[in-house]
Amino acid sequence: MKIALNVLQQGPLSDGPEWWSLVDNAGVDVIGLPDSPALVRELYVVAALCAEHTSRARIMTSVTNPLSRDPSVTAASLLSLEEIAPGRIAFGIGTGDSAMWGVGMHPATVAQLRDYIVAVKALLAGEEAHYQGRKFRMQWSDLPAGADIPVIVPVSGPKVLRMACEVSDGMLLSMGFGPDNVDYVRSLVGEGCEAAGRDPGELELWWNSEIVFGDGVEDALSRGIGANTEWLTMGTLEGKQIPEHLRPALLQFNADTHNLGSEYQDESRQQALIARARELGLYEWLLARAPGLWGQPTDVANRLRELEAQGMDCWMFYIGRSESDRMNQLRLICEGVMPLLDID
Repeated sequence: MKIALNVLQQGPLSDGPEWWSLVDNAGVDVIGLPDSPALVRELYVVAALCAEHTSRARIMTSVTNPLSRDPSVTAASLLSLEEIAPGRIAFGIGTGDSAMWGVGMHPATVAQLRDYIVAVKALLAGEEAHYQGRKFRMQWSDLPAGADIPVIVPVSGPKVLRMACEVSDGMLLSMGFGPDNVDYVRSLVGEGCEAAGRDPGELELWWNSEIVFGDGVEDALSRGIGANTEWLTMGTLEGKQIPEHLRPALLQFNADTHNLGSEYQDESRQQALIARARELGLYEWLLARAPGLWGQPTDVANRLRELEAQGMDCWMFYIGRSESDRMNQLRLICEGVMPLLDID
């Protein structure tokens, strides 16, 4: 099994080395660093420092977007990181979430995202990029040859998934974790790869979710559902296995997800969302879509082994619901859960 951790650190840069070293030494495969300038420190500055304080974990932009930077800026940043940590850099990119709406902008379209990815990949390969009517390439005299920087795309619906099958090297999957959700995702990946003339085995498929720790399963469930819900209403609701009769309630449930203060800085938010889900009649449906990673580290490890037996062996966990509890959450994963797993 492989574990990735997507960590939202809102504190000063000096807080980074402690947890970077913890997760690197624990055998975490990927350290995900967010790109949300109104909320956290600048992505590529943090990534460079993280690269210098680690020796084995891959470092991924988790995730950036096509609108904040020109493709040449992103390519230069990634290639510079590759010099610091050869073979340990991954390029996570989506249409844009908090980095966009947090400053009053709208996310990119799927077509814009695709064009941007294709342009950056060309630049990383030392080739000419064609982007928005422009043609350009990196002019570094010592451009690294054949830098292997995989492109990982967050996926919450079929349209982005199909695009990712065409141009990416992997996906962060947030489309539900119930048996029918997983079967649906796998069928879409198979269809998308067939249409693109690719082998699905070429793609890194990361299941993107959360762990909720507690004294037991019931205690954990009083703290959070353990499934990101804002992805369900990003873009369109179509193709996401959302029953028609629940759609109005789901839109109401996610009505304040574009508020940086409530979404990322209110440490009581998860309890409030549980109450809201019950009030709107969504609780049981959301629970059925969650991966069931609740309870003590042994409970979580046992559930992960069950999921691994079903072929779900790469997991990215979001750590960012509580700034004050971040290190405790990371230690529970690195020192409590991971020693009970067969980590690659």
